[in-house]
Amino acid sequence: MKVVLVVLIVALTAIAIWQALIKSAARGEAYKSRRLMTENESEFFGRLIVALPDHYIFPQVALPALIEAAARDKKRAYADYLRIAQQRVDYVVCDRSCQVVAVVELDDKTHSRKKDEVRDARLQQAVIRTVRFQSKSKPTVELLRATVLPASAPTNSPATAA
Repeated sequence: MKVVLVVLIVALTAIAIWQALIKSAARGEAYKSRRLMTENESEFFGRLIVALPDHYIFPQVALPALIEAAARDKKRAYADYLRIAQQRVDYVVCDRSCQVVAVVELDDKTHSRKKDEVRDARLQQAVIRTVRFQSKSKPTVELLRATVLPASAPTNSPATAA
């Protein structure tokens, strides 16, 4: 009797899973994995890691993870949220206490200057500095470090260690 019950439960579970798969396929749902970064972005990510060894580098961060609407009116706040909901930044540089040091953008043909200016202004309102580099002329590790880190930021990297 127990065996029959187990077989029945397994069969019903299999049927339920099969029906769910058919329903999702009928709705046109289909997903596949995608790369987190392009090869160009991955190479630049490696440069950032070498340039800023005492910092955390987070690629492809959703803008709402960094800023939020300041409006007290719920309708206005939601409208402001929707303006940033689908946006992300290329890299976020944080210190060891996970405080944001800067947002780093690698500008290539996919970037729109007008949209970038709007996003930069929103980040600036939240007192988050944006540092931009051109994809076609990527900086050296030393220039990355000097540009991204504020002059007062301590670092233990080999280039500046005592």
